[in-house]
Amino acid sequence: MVAQSLAYAGTRLAMIALPWFVLQTTGSPAHMGVVTAVEMGSYGTARLLGGPIMDRIGHRTVGVWADAAAALALLGVPLLHQAGLLSFPLLLVLVMLVGLSTGPAEAAKVSLTPFVAEVSGAPMERVTGLTGTVDRLSQTVGPVVAGAVVAAAGVMPAFHLTAALMLSAALVLLFFVPLERPGTDVHADPEAGAGYPERLRTGWTAVWSDVPLRVVVCAVLVMNIIDVTVSTVILPVWVDARGHGPGTVGLIAGVMGATAVAGAALAAWLGHRLPRVPTLVAALLVSGAPRLTALALDLPLWAVLVVWGVGGFGSGFVNPILSVVILERLPRHVVGRGMAMTGALTRLGVPLGAPVLGALVGIVGTAPVLLGSAVVYALIATVPANRRISAGIARCPSGNEEGPDGPSSADRAG
Repeated sequence: MVAQSLAYAGTRLAMIALPWFVLQTTGSPAHMGVVTAVEMGSYGTARLLGGPIMDRIGHRTVGVWADAAAALALLGVPLLHQAGLLSFPLLLVLVMLVGLSTGPAEAAKVSLTPFVAEVSGAPMERVTGLTGTVDRLSQTVGPVVAGAVVAAAGVMPAFHLTAALMLSAALVLLFFVPLERPGTDVHADPEAGAGYPERLRTGWTAVWSDVPLRVVVCAVLVMNIIDVTVSTVILPVWVDARGHGPGTVGLIAGVMGATAVAGAALAAWLGHRLPRVPTLVAALLVSGAPRLTALALDLPLWAVLVVWGVGGFGSGFVNPILSVVILERLPRHVVGRGMAMTGALTRLGVPLGAPVLGALVGIVGTAPVLLGSAVVYALIATVPANRRISAGIARCPSGNEEGPDGPSSADRAG
């Protein structure tokens, strides 16, 4: 948890410092867009393709080296700039290295969850609930604190602090998390001797041939498209149309973020005692459609804040539950590849889907798009109640009940 908190703090600070640095040094919004595209593209590519390496050499090892590499790349920005050597192409190289490092670093920490739960004796729901709390808290508080740091100290010190945070995360993993030893038992690496393409294909097969995992990936992909479109396009349009300023967008998002932290914390405390499928269905019903319907019905701002606050609380339960489901259904030796691939696949459609929904807003207006999205969200909430899917989501009696070979052939069919 400490390593994740340090790393998330560093990445949130970099999300503010890097674009601001580009704007100050180039004055070009186009250059800012290029930098963002390079970072996100390299992040997604590394996360998608780095899984076999994680499963081969160990998740902790990848986390340590990737965080350290990200720290060095971030530190290179102020050092080269102060020396007068930082050209824009060289900045893009450093940004690409940051993306190539942070993608595997985040996936490696998440993939440590079963190992951490096993060594600590904690229920996996508690571990995923804590990671969800850290993630939600960083999304809510991180940008605000990062903006204050950049405003108070300046961009260059912010880069030094970011590098220090990432390096600290690497050191915490190195000195305080036990070393996994791939290849020491049948769970660790039954693919000894297999090449990179075979390992990558095994990871893809483990995710996509498993029906519950495939359904989870597709559902989260659709929810991500809707949520990103609402937060970046529809919500600002709705706020502006009612005469409010950008601070209202932050207020609505902040209320939801704060209650999501509370929901994730409660999931960490009680999640392993709650019935998994009913809790997931209820959380999806509360967190999705009502938020969108409140905007579509043009409710007063206070009512929107209430609805979004309740929705945020429900959303705090969703990711911890889905993370446990994914981790339980993935064979232990494929956890790194599986988590990396699910993370990449659930973000895959956002660059294409969000512009399409945004264009629909311009054609038919916000209310029809919101109501249509609310219907889709409500339908997704009913999916876990399907008998076949609920059987795959329900809690395993003792960890991964499928064993080292993964889910049964019956679950993988179709």
